[in-house]
Amino acid sequence: MVSGKYSALAGAISREQRMANISANLANVNTVGYKKNSMTFESILSGEQQTANAKGINYSRIRDNFTDFTEGPMKETANPLDIAIHGDGFFKVQATDGVRYTRRGDFHVDSDGTLLTGNDMPVLDEGNALITIPETDTSKVSVNSLGEISILSVDGTRNIVGELGIVTINDTNKLKRVSDTLYSLEQGAQETVVEEPYLAVGNLEMSNINTTEEMALMIESMRTFESYQKVIQAYSKLGQKQDELGTIG
Repeated sequence: MVSGKYSALAGAISREQRMANISANLANVNTVGYKKNSMTFESILSGEQQTANAKGINYSRIRDNFTDFTEGPMKETANPLDIAIHGDGFFKVQATDGVRYTRRGDFHVDSDGTLLTGNDMPVLDEGNALITIPETDTSKVSVNSLGEISILSVDGTRNIVGELGIVTINDTNKLKRVSDTLYSLEQGAQETVVEEPYLAVGNLEMSNINTTEEMALMIESMRTFESYQKVIQAYSKLGQKQDELGTIG
């Protein structure tokens, strides 16, 4: 009986973790460049072990917690510093502890002329150098589909002042989420510079969250969690009855 109680507890914990994961997705449904976090489950015991050694009782746990890097929908803004990547690829940004990767392209320029993401991370070029735009008047700044940044001079000519570093990762499973839209690269993975990226200037890539789907998963997980709770409560009541019977006489 104790094994059955712990089996239900394992299932309840797994579903609780899944609900926390879904809540994070729903909280970021409007976050630029956010990628869905997903989970898969597995049984701890194989069919033979479950039948022969556990009397049909099994335990569930999270098998994998992974990021779905499917491209999100595009939103047109007409802002020359809003940039979305079509297809595979990531922008590189500078964090306090190293280079990070993101799909977030809502850029702006600070008072020093440094190009930043919407969450104030400095954007890097191919050589991991900060991108500085001398003219901070965005009406004079343009970015082409290859990521070249130019400013319009007084005489009407355009001068290239920087270029966005766009890279692909050979194994996106090696990208570790460090915040809502930032990822670090684990050992064993490599970045490759995209020589001719296809950028949508004046557009933002929104999150790839399907709200209806996430809500359905939330309801299903909640119901399953409640079922496990009822099983645990039933086992607790049976345990109390056993204790009462054990004291008779």
